Amino acid sequence: MPLSTKELLNNYYRFLSKSYQINKLDDTDEIITPFTDNIGDKITLYLSRSKDNKIKLDDDGYTLDNLEMMNVNLSDARQQVLRKICSQYEVSLSDDGILYNIGTTADFPRMKLNITSAILKIGDLSFTQHSQVKKMFVDDVIATLNQNDLGGLPSYFMGRSGVKYNFPYVVAQQKTHPLKIVDVTNHINNRNIMQTAFQFSDIKNNSSFQYNSPKLMLIYNDKISSPSDQALRIAKDIGFMPMPFSKLSSIKKQLTA
Repeated sequence: MPLSTKELLNNYYRFLSKSYQINKLDDTDEIITPFTDNIGDKITLYLSRSKDNKIKLDDDGYTLDNLEMMNVNLSDARQQVLRKICSQYEVSLSDDGILYNIGTTADFPRMKLNITSAILKIGDLSFTQHSQVKKMFVDDVIATLNQNDLGGLPSYFMGRSGVKYNFPYVVAQQKTHPLKIVDVTNHINNRNIMQTAFQFSDIKNNSSFQYNSPKLMLIYNDKISSPSDQALRIAKDIGFMPMPFSKLSSIKKQLTA
């Protein structure tokens, strides 16, 4: 006779309970769970007790350290996602990057479930959805340019067609330095090269656009894609520069020229 669902669940619970490993440390217990994170390591929690009989579970900073090791920059967009996850699972984040929650012994099952769920969810930031990745890459690029104090600000220009084009970073024209317009794309291809070419042509053909030899730069994520020879020819004909983000020194040189 096949096992009932309840019996299957009971077998699963017994399997899980045997899969945990507990190590006694100086003032905490190290709990190695059977659950694995996004790189295949077993999720480890640390349990400590306070004098008022409260217990604390934390990850000792491993989750955010792991993201940093994977070169996942916690930009503003990722910080917002991180805060939402912590709020959803009632988990706190210390100033030094440790995930934790505090409660009574009766709260332990919920605390353990919540912090494990939060760790798994936060780990997924390394596999962020494409729509969010695009925004995060833009945030990363602009944050880097701002850190280098290159003098740019978000701005917009009107095209001859009457369309308003917004750009995340624009360096104003000075006496000996032309206007520099920066756009950013996570994935470069013929389509967005053509789109950028049309926008730049539309802007330059507007009679109210009175700048001498303006420069347009399209910064792209060369870890994901690179422009084709055809796309580069189109960009050269229109007069703008596709620039890989990995070539930051070249980007800085162009923006200060």
